[in-house]
Amino acid sequence: LSDSMTPGSISNLSQSDAIAFRAKFGVAADGMPPRNRLYWRGPVLTDFDGRTWRPERGPSLPRLSYTPQGPSIEYEVTLEPHAKTWLYALELPGSLPPDSMITSDYQLIAKAPVTARQRYMVSSHTMMTAGGDEAPAVLRRALALPGDFNPRTRELGQGWRDRGKTDDAVIEAAIRFFLTQGLSYTLTPPLPGRHGVDEFLFETKEGFCEHFAGAFVVALRAAGLPARVVTG
Repeated sequence: LSDSMTPGSISNLSQSDAIAFRAKFGVAADGMPPRNRLYWRGPVLTDFDGRTWRPERGPSLPRLSYTPQGPSIEYEVTLEPHAKTWLYALELPGSLPPDSMITSDYQLIAKAPVTARQRYMVSSHTMMTAGGDEAPAVLRRALALPGDFNPRTRELGQGWRDRGKTDDAVIEAAIRFFLTQGLSYTLTPPLPGRHGVDEFLFETKEGFCEHFAGAFVVALRAAGLPARVVTG
């Protein structure tokens, strides 16, 4: 993982079988959550200049501001050194490892770069509600789009808003679009031009995870829905 994302900057995505971390859950039958809840949150990317996504590093949270739903899950993480500050925990951590903090976008980070193997215990609530009390300034930041990039995608998102009106209807339209346009996943996507999101959605229709995530967020922002790229 990286703390920036430029879809298409690497036209041939390299694959690595190196270990990033290991997680050990309890031995009880219900100790490990279902696979669809095994999301390990990494860097969160808010700022977009038309080509590259970067984090908007907010302050650390004085408290874990979300509402758990259901019991917590406890587990042990053995993290390999990666020279960055991010740590891994299931969304969302209910306890913090020593010498760590959680940011306003719910990213768990160490207070110093991880240069040696670390082992820590953490608990998480994979079922929760969060983000309902976001400040207006934070929401505005998560709506920002550069005005001279990807006009077709901006028009697409605005059309969803004009037709659907409600947020739920916009999200349904966005999901339906991404599922019905013949978009395909490839490790060797074509290099994009200036309007990379437009080219992915309407021309080449080929990309890897960065293309799908970035395009989805651009389209939702164009429809007036605050959105960020969450890696993991």
